[in-house]
Amino acid sequence: MSIKTLGIFGLLLALSIFMAIMTSNPWYDVLNGTFLQPNNIENLLRRTSMYGLLGIGVAFVIITGGIDLSIGSIVCLAGCLLALFLQVNYQAADDYSVSKIKAEEKSILLIGKVPAFGVGDRIRLSGARRAKNALLNISEVEQVQLENTQGQAAGSATMLTVEGDISRDDDSGRIAKVYPVSDFKKSTESSASELVLDGAFPKLRPRDQLTLVHPQQGQKQIEIVTVKSEKGSTTLHLQRDLGSDFSKEWLVIPQLRHQRMPVPLAILSVIGIAVLLGLIHGLLVTRVRLQPFVVTLCGLLIYRGASRWLVSDQPVGFGNEFTDTLSPLGSGKWVLHQWSNHGHTETFGIPYPLFILVFVAIAAAIFLNMTIWGRYLLALGRNEEAARYSGINTARITAIAYVICTVAAAMGGMLFAIDSNSVSPSSFGNFFELYAIAAAVLGGCSLRGGEGTVLGVIIGTAVMQILNNLILLMKISDELEFAIIGLVILIGVISDELIRRFAARRRAILEAKLNRTVSA
Repeated sequence: MSIKTLGIFGLLLALSIFMAIMTSNPWYDVLNGTFLQPNNIENLLRRTSMYGLLGIGVAFVIITGGIDLSIGSIVCLAGCLLALFLQVNYQAADDYSVSKIKAEEKSILLIGKVPAFGVGDRIRLSGARRAKNALLNISEVEQVQLENTQGQAAGSATMLTVEGDISRDDDSGRIAKVYPVSDFKKSTESSASELVLDGAFPKLRPRDQLTLVHPQQGQKQIEIVTVKSEKGSTTLHLQRDLGSDFSKEWLVIPQLRHQRMPVPLAILSVIGIAVLLGLIHGLLVTRVRLQPFVVTLCGLLIYRGASRWLVSDQPVGFGNEFTDTLSPLGSGKWVLHQWSNHGHTETFGIPYPLFILVFVAIAAAIFLNMTIWGRYLLALGRNEEAARYSGINTARITAIAYVICTVAAAMGGMLFAIDSNSVSPSSFGNFFELYAIAAAVLGGCSLRGGEGTVLGVIIGTAVMQILNNLILLMKISDELEFAIIGLVILIGVISDELIRRFAARRRAILEAKLNRTVSA
């Protein structure tokens, strides 16, 4: 452990002791103080893990003597992309687009042959301008031939004649088949319930939904937990109670769940895009010879604008769709201890993001300290020209550093998005690059390049999060948060400069003594 790392570790301990004392009353009852409360420690570990990923990523770029100001925007872009890739839509099992509605004839024209509908079926018309959510009965189904303006055949269509109220002609809307309820059971012991439909529904799967429609009472959505078909009927176990007003007058529209991408593919896609962006940064810096500051500053603006455009500048999230699968990755924990407190069960555990940080940190430390690529990286930061003359492909090493940075930022961005369950493209990830750079500088990374340790960056990240926690628990104005970050970066740079001068002076003294000894 280097002197810089020992120093920042000492600062971490001092801050922790200070916070434990200052947030306890009386001061010596530190175990019951606010700082050492389980939920506060868990939150500190979780935030340190997420910001630590960003710090490790930017440390690789700083070691090469570069900088990356686009981290916050990449965090936002990664969160928006993950939400888009995992977007879930529900569509009625028998859902068709309407081509033409003639109110006087009470007819609905559908393009193509539609075998799903027959005489006596009930349908819901939605999306039309004057017949939103109208319930209609089919009285006649006719296959018709379409003709173009020259009187030539232009395909087939299905004409439905219906019984019900259609107020005006239209050329838009959708229709879906609705089904009667055969039987239902309301649970008295839990919020779940059971519903039986006549016939088989092979397309229905758990996590699909039912839209329950009533002619007078409106509609409601309920998620399906399990599906069981037997003896010409389908039994659906639902996530919650049907409600006290439920009866057989309600009608059912099965809604099939469509997820844009599987979770693993969505995560890999975001990481793949991050690799591409990092490669572009590296090529612009090494091939086009642009300054890293300019390249990543432009990236900061481009990625933020792209994020806002992709989601139409509207917040996006994951809802309750991934509560049991993806959400624990950001907000879950491995419970270590459980106890009862005034009738409430409390737990303490290790947040799952910490395991991700440990894995990434170990991989990064091995890469930096035990591989030839890591040594090339350090050599590049110390003296790029000497590294080039020694046969190192400096352009490739620089590109690798920027790729690592963007991938780490994308991983952090996905964890932040999963943890918050919502991404606002105009503000999500703002100034995160400052936290990352400050953590790297505090952790011993020299802005001149050639120095830095993964352990130091993690400790520096923890210091930054404790400082942020200090502002919150000591009720200091939030407006001072960035002032404190700025002071931390300034102190880190000054310390780096002083240590460098001290080391250079000491080296000069030793060289002088050695020369005198040789001369004697």
